Amino acid sequence: MENKTKKQIALNFQILFEAAPGLFLILKPDAPHFTILGASNAYLKATMTERGNIIGHGLFKVFPDNPDDHTATGTSNLRKSLESVLKNKIANKMAIQKYDIQRPKSEGGEFEERHWSPLNSPVLNEKNEVEYIIHRVEDVTEFVLLKQSSAREIELFKIETDEKLKNLNKQLFENVKQLESVNKELESFSYSVSHDLRAPLRAIDGYARILEEDYGKILDEEGNRLLEAVQYNAKKMGNLIDDLLSFSRLGKKELAKTNLNMNELFEGALYELNKSITHNARVKIEKLHPAKGDYGLINQVVVNLLSNAIKYSSKVKEPLVEISSEKTDSELIYLIKDNGAGFDMRYANKLFGVFQRLHTMDEFEGTGVGLAIVKRIMTKHGGKVTAEGERDKGAIFKFSLPIK
Repeated sequence: MENKTKKQIALNFQILFEAAPGLFLILKPDAPHFTILGASNAYLKATMTERGNIIGHGLFKVFPDNPDDHTATGTSNLRKSLESVLKNKIANKMAIQKYDIQRPKSEGGEFEERHWSPLNSPVLNEKNEVEYIIHRVEDVTEFVLLKQSSAREIELFKIETDEKLKNLNKQLFENVKQLESVNKELESFSYSVSHDLRAPLRAIDGYARILEEDYGKILDEEGNRLLEAVQYNAKKMGNLIDDLLSFSRLGKKELAKTNLNMNELFEGALYELNKSITHNARVKIEKLHPAKGDYGLINQVVVNLLSNAIKYSSKVKEPLVEISSEKTDSELIYLIKDNGAGFDMRYANKLFGVFQRLHTMDEFEGTGVGLAIVKRIMTKHGGKVTAEGERDKGAIFKFSLPIK
């Protein structure tokens, strides 16, 4: 009765083992054969074998290497791992192995690529001897093939990126050459403006002065008025040439950044404007945050915006210009506010374009280049300039400089 109970328990354990969801083999420690003593149903299914065909046979006889794969190392690596378990009597975790499985002869007998994650563990008896070896594997074929496929796709992608990058670099090189050519043409144009246009302009102004000096008393009132118009427009043309040259040269000028005392810049600009133009604007300058930038260029920004504010507020009864500053985490903002003519916000995008004017020359003089110069200087500094206004209610111009 007792023997029958033991037999029943052994049978129950065998049923439980074979039904286990994992992929298991029980191996006899009879190196070099490592005879298969038991196999789980999941293992049989994964390896496309039948229990009767593998039990009692040596592991490597049942599962040989793929003869068509001359780089196969599955059997040699597994044998080393099993021998290590026998010697050291501790489990041996193997790296992922490529170990192809042969399909049944009824299905052609070809080898099918497989990848496994194996663990070999000893079962020790009371004498601390290896009684059995449990060979457990996990089929990771799908994961490995997917990884290999992704790696191939990445490699192909890299090749296509490299090719596209080469084409982009080639295109960039050609664009740079074109840009250099355009810059040379612009330099030639600047030279032409500076010399070829100034010569006839000086002649016009010179002849007009001669006429005024020698024939001013002979000419009637209309004649003198026309002569003044010639001189005025010659001067205006000269100012326009100066502004255009300043605008074109900004692109070539390298920045020489230094610490800037913005109060000194605005006060200095106001002092120079007071000497060169007559106005009755009251200018209030608050304590301003110091900044960092190219002294000459930022001074040009200050002069242009301050003179604009004074000019466009000149026709109100009590013109007022207010200068202030603000600081954020990333930038310093300077505000120039006036109570003058203002502008229609629908046309604000035109303010900073070359020759773009929102007021006629009869209302306010100017070349239409000053604000374009301001914008270009701000762009070179990594900053920006904006404007807000309302017709006949003044305007606020803001320019910002990055803190870093």
